[in-house]
Amino acid sequence: MAANAAAAPRVAVRVVPLFSPQRYASIGAVGSMVPASGSTVSRETALLSLTHGKLENSLLGGEPKGKPLISLGGPPAPVTIYVALPPPGKHHNLDRFPIAIVGDGYHGLLLSSATHIPGLVSIADVAPSVRSLERGQKPILTSRPARNAPAQLATMNARLNAAHFARKKSTRVLIGLVFGFAALALVLRSPFFGRATMLAIPAMVLASTIASALHIERGVPWWSGAIALALTLPLAFVARTRTLFAWALAALLGAYAVCLGVSPATVSLAALGPHPEGGGRFFGLTNQVETLLLGPVLALGALVELPLLAVVALASLVVVGWSRQLGADGGGLIVYAAGFATLALLGLRGRVTVTRAALGAAAVIAVGLALVGLDALTGGSSHVTHAVGGGPGRVFSDLGHRLHLSWRGIVNKTDHLEIAIVSLITLAVLALLRPRSRTLDALLVALIVSLAVNDSGFDILRFGALVAIAVFTWGRTVRLRD
Repeated sequence: MAANAAAAPRVAVRVVPLFSPQRYASIGAVGSMVPASGSTVSRETALLSLTHGKLENSLLGGEPKGKPLISLGGPPAPVTIYVALPPPGKHHNLDRFPIAIVGDGYHGLLLSSATHIPGLVSIADVAPSVRSLERGQKPILTSRPARNAPAQLATMNARLNAAHFARKKSTRVLIGLVFGFAALALVLRSPFFGRATMLAIPAMVLASTIASALHIERGVPWWSGAIALALTLPLAFVARTRTLFAWALAALLGAYAVCLGVSPATVSLAALGPHPEGGGRFFGLTNQVETLLLGPVLALGALVELPLLAVVALASLVVVGWSRQLGADGGGLIVYAAGFATLALLGLRGRVTVTRAALGAAAVIAVGLALVGLDALTGGSSHVTHAVGGGPGRVFSDLGHRLHLSWRGIVNKTDHLEIAIVSLITLAVLALLRPRSRTLDALLVALIVSLAVNDSGFDILRFGALVAIAVFTWGRTVRLRD
């Protein structure tokens, strides 16, 4: 330890006026920095995030609590980090700001293990990296050689902006596909359109990723919708039996899981996926995508029998919960476990009793804790691993914080509150209709759990209602056979 301390460089962090990455590209590594989490940012909250090494969502004030990890300025040092911050006042959190690190072998393009997007850095990465460099440890921020780092940054920023401005229209295209297919299925009593209703959701999520992989920046929603139709209609036509429909769902979901593992940056730059420009989620599964894929995943589980149900459940939990590379969604891990536990419970012979329900809940908690522990042992890190590692008090504190943030996201805007109420009424109506499929029951239970453990109640309600409509339509119009 003494040898590492002696070899560790001193580090200075300097806040400077806005600069071009070209200024430091020849002598260090450069990147673009997201200054906050949430829709707004100020210079004051950015300074706090910079020195404290963590983010607080702007819905909750944007000011992280605790003691600062670093101080700014100081004498010249072997490693110097230059950052530009937002001007005084409150601003929309869409602009990214330049960051450069000079010294200790930094050269080319900055890499962050927290974002998984080459060139993109969170303001919360700086302080922990300073501490690691001063201790001779591997920092969050590293670098890689780049032939033209400023040009690569410009391309990355353009793709981030394109994804941001395509999000609302892409969501509307998805809603239009599901509602359109559902209406045709129910009015015509068509099994074909019933299958299309369910397949359209994972197809649109995958199509958005394909559009990102093709670097499409103009007309993203329409290209994604066209790709989704090209995937949905042939699969819905072919998958007329139980086995074929299960394979169709598995193909779409499996392809998206491969994208998460092979190219997380491609998923992050998709219109339906993480919102890295907002500083909340940089890679993996957001609550939006987690909720959208919940119905198709549970439908796949309902189509197979044991032991394949256990295989589908385990594979889904690994994809959702593995924080180093794939979903990185600790809350989603609990949600999907609850959904599969309900699905298995309803598949048992005999009525569901209080004892069976209690055993199912205990199994969800046990499996969730085991997978979170395994994730932490393999180097994973998420809000769930941190909370569980801090003991029961930390878990309840984290849940309270997330519920507060979820509630603020619903009531912060009038249209959000209206949509949330309509979505809640839709879910209640579907829950009261008879007969219900066990897939829909499992989905409803999982959504209740999601509202308790996740921090995006607005997304959970609106997309949960959309998925519930798809599951309901599929159950009412499709009678699969082998």
